[in-house]
This record gives sequence, C-alpha cells and structure tokens, in this order.
Amino acid sequence: MDSPFSSAWTRSSVGEAVSNRGTHDYSGFRAGATLLTEALRGPSTRVPVFAQMHEFVAAELGIPRRDFFTRPDISVPAILEVETRYGLDVASVTYDVYNIEAEALGQPIRWTESGMPDLDRNAPRIRNKEDLTRIRTPDFDAVPACRRVLAMHALFRSLTGIEPGLSFCAPFTLATNLRGIEQLLLDIYAEPDFARELLHRLTEEVLAPWILHQKRHFPQARGVSGVDATASLPIVNLAILRDWAAPFILRLRELCGPEIAVVNWVGERYLPRPADMLDLKLAVGSGVLWGQDPDVAELGPDFYKTYADAHDVPLILGVGAARLAEDTPEQIAHHVRRYVEAGSRGGRFALYLCNLGATTPPENLRAAVAAAHGDPI
Repeated sequence: MDSPFSSAWTRSSVGEAVSNRGTHDYSGFRAGATLLTEALRGPSTRVPVFAQMHEFVAAELGIPRRDFFTRPDISVPAILEVETRYGLDVASVTYDVYNIEAEALGQPIRWTESGMPDLDRNAPRIRNKEDLTRIRTPDFDAVPACRRVLAMHALFRSLTGIEPGLSFCAPFTLATNLRGIEQLLLDIYAEPDFARELLHRLTEEVLAPWILHQKRHFPQARGVSGVDATASLPIVNLAILRDWAAPFILRLRELCGPEIAVVNWVGERYLPRPADMLDLKLAVGSGVLWGQDPDVAELGPDFYKTYADAHDVPLILGVGAARLAEDTPEQIAHHVRRYVEAGSRGGRFALYLCNLGATTPPENLRAAVAAAHGDPI
C-alpha cells in the first residue's frame, strides 16, 4: 500500500497533501488493538507498544504547526502514517488536549512555529471571584476547538475501524490553566472556598457536559481519559492530590460513567512511601497501573511489577521523553529491554513511549520499538 505522504511534504501545499490521503486504510491497527487487550489480560505473543507522538509527527513530516493542530484532515492521517512507519502496535491520536476546554471558555491561545500551541499564561481567564461567572457550559457545537476534537475522533474511526478513546483536561489542571498554578495553590491555603467553587463549577458546568457531549457522538468509545499533568509531585503534595484533585475526578465518574479515569500523575519517587501515591493512582485510574520515567528509572520496574501483581492489575510502563530524545539507540534498547523483562513477567503488560518530541532522533524510536518486540536494533 502506497504511503499517503512523501519525503517532499514540505515542498507540497497542504491541500495537495491532503488530497492524497482521503482513501488510505489503516484498518491493520485493529490487530494491534486486539493485541493490547490480550496483553493486559495475560501473556501475549509480544509486548504491544504505543506512543504519544504528535510533536514528533509534525516535525517528521514538516507540517506547519498551525495546520497540524487545527486541521484533523492533516493531523489524524499524519499520526497514523508515522505510527505505521515505525511499527507501533496500537493506533492512537493525541493532540493539544490541555487547551480545549480552556479555549472554549475564552482563554487566549499562543502559537509558535516550532511546537504545539499553549495557553497564554499572562492572561488568566479567572483573576478573581467575580470571574467565576465566566464559567458556564459552552456551546460545544459552536466552539472550533470542540468541533475539531470531534472531527479528529470521527476520522480516526473512519480510517482505522476502531472506536476512539476520548479525552478531557482534568479539573485540577484546568483550574490551574485558567487561574495560574501559583495562584491556585495560594487559593487552596488562603481562600479554600473560592478554590473549591472554581473546581466545582469547572467539573459540573464544563467538564461533565463536554464529556457527555463526546460520548453522545461516540457511545462505543474505548474509554474516557483525563490529562492532569499539573496534579503531580513536586508541583503539589500528596495531600493536595488526595483532597483537591482526586475528589473532582471521582465526581466526574459519578456524573459521566465508570470509564472516567486519569492515568498520568507522576512523581512518586519523591515520597518516602511511593506506594501511597500508587494507591491514589489506582483510585482515579482505569484499572491499570501506569508508571513512567523518571519515576520508573529511579524506583526500578520491579517495584511497579510487584505492586501491580499484589493488587491484581495490569501494568503499563512509560519510557521518558527526555531519555528518548537524548540517549543513544543502544542505551534506549537496554532501557526498554529492562522494562520489558520486568514488566512482562507473567504477562499483563504494555509499553508506552511518552510524548515523543520534535527533537527525538528517529533511530531512537526504531530502537525502542525493536527492543520491545525482541528484535535486533
């Protein structure tokens, strides 16, 4: 099957490039979806590998960032093509998920030529208590960012035959995006009623309606995963995770269904008892224990496998973005083999490549996938 992309992408207009992709078929990823399901249930024929790689894909194919992040007809086939090119087992489409709800509430977005868009941190949407009135349920059908997400999921399903996984920005991180992390932490200690009202309104009036809106469009979705990078150590402590981040995730689960989960908290290596944070991860998670670098590199993959076995849950270990960008292919292969050896003992294991950046050497990605599959690099 011919690739819908060429090495001359940068010499082609976006319109010409898109016209070459309309009928490309990525249904082969259905086998990878089956492999992942089997691998998380028991021993599998090989360790499935998946990745967050939108920034890598845009750089690999030379796609202008504004086009990539605003046009699903470009980004979705591009991600699927690069996942195919590098032998990833599991198809997934990632995007600037932290921006969507904040943009729907009027938070300005800043663009760069070399990376993904980010919120304008100098213009917080919530500056004082009076600004809480700005938090109201958006018209999701009228918000370009929300329409874009639905179009991405629809195209992913069309090209792969696989139901998409839905995403949202978790309440705590959304609050920091609108208020500022330093200010929200001050609010928690100095104005807890205000902080709690902010989180309550975001949960009840924005996130729950947005999740339910997505589910109405994709009722067979594979899961609904929140991203919550700000709710990690050492940005916050364990008490804030327990008392301020977790309760609103669990409230979303009550409002939207048991499949609501957050899996990307990190920082347990900072604790005298790392298992305390893993307990919280399982409470808000998807029934799978996730660990990622640098936590796994410091605590060791055996620590995570022992905990997962003790709690009778599958394990996913993530190789860190910095390592993937900076190590040699040989170092990457050694690191991956160590994780695979520990994690796959007895089965119920998959490998995740964390947030591949624009500077990640392609040979490092190849080395990671080959090592996970047991192939020579």
